[in-house]
Amino acid sequence: MADKIDRRQLKTKQALRKALMELIEEKGMEGLTVTDISTRADVNRGTFYLHYRDVHDMVSQIKAEILEAVDQLMQQVDIYELRMCAAKETTYPGMVRLIEELERNGDFLKIILGPKGDPGFGMTLKAMITKHIWGKMVSHQAMKEFLVPAEYLLAYTTSANFGILTHWIESGMKQTPTEVARILMRIIYHGPMHALNLD
Repeated sequence: MADKIDRRQLKTKQALRKALMELIEEKGMEGLTVTDISTRADVNRGTFYLHYRDVHDMVSQIKAEILEAVDQLMQQVDIYELRMCAAKETTYPGMVRLIEELERNGDFLKIILGPKGDPGFGMTLKAMITKHIWGKMVSHQAMKEFLVPAEYLLAYTTSANFGILTHWIESGMKQTPTEVARILMRIIYHGPMHALNLD
C-alpha cells in the first residue's frame, strides 16, 4: 500500500514539475501562481500544498536538490584518475555520472538557465563548480607553482567547463553524457588549439 502511495506522490510531483516548466517557458517565473501550476497539472491546490508551501518553495526545492547532487558528485571526482583517463583517451566515469545528473534535470536547467529563468541560479552553480575545481587544482599541484597565475587558470577552466555544459543543455542535449564527457576531457587535457586539429 505504501508503495502505491509513494508512486502516486511521485507521479503528482512529476506532473507539477512538468507544469512548472511549461509555464516558466511560456511566461517566465514572475507572477506565476499555485493556481496556474495546479490547473496545468490537473491537480487541486490542496494537493500542491501537500508538497510545497508556494511557487517559490517549489522552485527552491528543485534548485536545492540539483545543487546537492552536483556538490556530492563533484566531491567524488578524483583529479588523478581524470588525468590518467584523459591521457589514455578514455572517458572518466565520475564525469559521466555528473553529466548524467545534469541530463536528468535537463528540462529544469534549460529553462532556469535561459532568458526567462533565474540568472542567480547559474551563478550559484558556477560558483560551486569553481570551488571544487580550485580545491582539486590546489591539492593536485601541492606546493608547486602553476605555469600561469592561478586565478586565470581557474577562470578559464571553470568558464570552459560551465560553458560547454550550458551549451549542451540549451541546445537540446543531443550528445550522450559519455560523448559530452569525452569532449570536455579532450579540451581540458589537450586544449582548444589541439581540438581544432590544425595541420
